[in-house]
Amino acid sequence: MAEKLGYERTRSRLFDSRQEVAMLLWDDESAGWDSLISGMSGEKRRELALRGVEEAVESFHPSFEASFSAHTVSFIRDALRDFRANLRNPGLSVAVRDEEGFFDVLHDLVGEDPAPGLAALVMAVSEYADCLRNRPLGSREVLGILSSCYEAILNEERIPRVTPDAERANENCRRALDKQRDLVIDFSGR
Repeated sequence: MAEKLGYERTRSRLFDSRQEVAMLLWDDESAGWDSLISGMSGEKRRELALRGVEEAVESFHPSFEASFSAHTVSFIRDALRDFRANLRNPGLSVAVRDEEGFFDVLHDLVGEDPAPGLAALVMAVSEYADCLRNRPLGSREVLGILSSCYEAILNEERIPRVTPDAERANENCRRALDKQRDLVIDFSGR
């Protein structure tokens, strides 16, 4: 049962429910981040991924609270507080202590809240939580989390035709990419 609760289940449930978006700008901007992230300790990668999700939550316009239902906001904020409090000891996280309950509620958010960007945000949180209990948080997983965070913001911005130029012209997309790049550089010590 536990293997059903992880990343693959989330990916299959959410992939069909979200709008397919070509993230050409993110792909271009993040080229080269893999080598910076892979040189980090596991603890730094965990903190980088968590900061990426926290930054995404604070990047929704007009606000996270205005963009999503109260239940979504409460659950995501509680999960992030728990992840932050247990950063140094991830085995104490609610995603590990009550994995079935945690992942069931997390995945159900997408069916309960139709807000654009939620499926990608849930994917980011699910990937992070799954790595706390089942597998290492490598550079591939960190990049997946950051990509999902950017996708959540991109979807919430509702750009009519997504192109690199349209993404560059969108202030919130540009700001999100800049924050992610700065985080990767800061955490890599460069």
